[in-house]
Amino acid sequence: MITQELLTEDVRAMLEWALRLYRGSAKATNFLTQQRQLFSEPLRVGVTGRPKAGKSTLLDALDEDDFIEGHTSDVDAVLHLTGPVRAEDRVALQGNPIPVNTIVVLARADELGGGRVDAMTSAKMVARRLRAEPELGQLCQDVVAVAGLLAVAGRTLTDAEFDALVALAALPREELDELLLSTDRFLNPALEDVVLRQGLLERLGLFGVRLCTTLVRRGYGDPSRLATELVQRSGLNDLRLAIKRHFTERAPVLKARSALVAVETVLRAEPRPDARGLHAEVERIQVTTQDFRELRLLAALQTGRVELPSDIAAEAERLLGRSGTSPASRLGVDGDEDLLQLALAVLDRWQRHATNPIFRRAQTDAAKTVVRTCEGIIDTLTRP
Repeated sequence: MITQELLTEDVRAMLEWALRLYRGSAKATNFLTQQRQLFSEPLRVGVTGRPKAGKSTLLDALDEDDFIEGHTSDVDAVLHLTGPVRAEDRVALQGNPIPVNTIVVLARADELGGGRVDAMTSAKMVARRLRAEPELGQLCQDVVAVAGLLAVAGRTLTDAEFDALVALAALPREELDELLLSTDRFLNPALEDVVLRQGLLERLGLFGVRLCTTLVRRGYGDPSRLATELVQRSGLNDLRLAIKRHFTERAPVLKARSALVAVETVLRAEPRPDARGLHAEVERIQVTTQDFRELRLLAALQTGRVELPSDIAAEAERLLGRSGTSPASRLGVDGDEDLLQLALAVLDRWQRHATNPIFRRAQTDAAKTVVRTCEGIIDTLTRP
């Protein structure tokens, strides 16, 4: 199975089958009815993590209705917030049976760099290193660094706050540098405008104030331009791109996974002899759904955990759906070319890659996954 539309149809039919089969059980019927309703709704993303990891702040920054705090049973994907990744984070991530629906967010990322003006650069380097780590790569799709306070401030910066930042930036450099050495110095009661500075500190943090005054001195002289730069430097746009790539574009697949897990839960909780057919249908969907394998391989290629020769790596990622999941997008064409003939040629090429004797095991497995994707494209193009 290759198209998300066909997957959605099969899963919806599976849910209806389960509802008919368990109509005599009020508990199962209520649960499955809720799952059927959730399946028809937009993708729901849970925001999890350690206490004080910045979950509420990130939710404010994202400002999305279908993002909720906590990992409840009705979420389809997860943003797991952490500072430096600890053992407890790995344990929490290991509790997720299929990590294709998880992005790790290094929240409060400015703190990873000690609050320096270049702290986000350091945090993004940490994220890249973690992204390439094989152990963590098995537990999530991506790792992204975000400074939540900075992102929220960038989205909601007021004229009064901007004026206060301009006034601070106008101070002599040595005086300002000394003022920004610590929170205590910045909030020295002997200085003027302590209440205003307290507000800036709550909104931006000391890192944010340092960054804003530096940017103002570099010429970001109007509120709109400064706000845009804050959002960009916060990592929020990087996170939105990761969410789009790993969650939004694959929403039908992630929602299908949630529905499959729900039906499996009922089958385990209330086993019955006449459920063998439903068991078989769940297994059929799982086995024939290539999308999950595609997600894992795409992430492995993007992070370097699996490396293909440079002359075929980009094509592999495109075929796996990095630029879209329609046959034309996967094949990289925009016009009226004969997609079937092109797909057959691509399949032949990747079958040769899959039997390349010099490939390592991981490369051979990757090529075989791409072969299955090509077969799925052909199946889609030849369906009546």
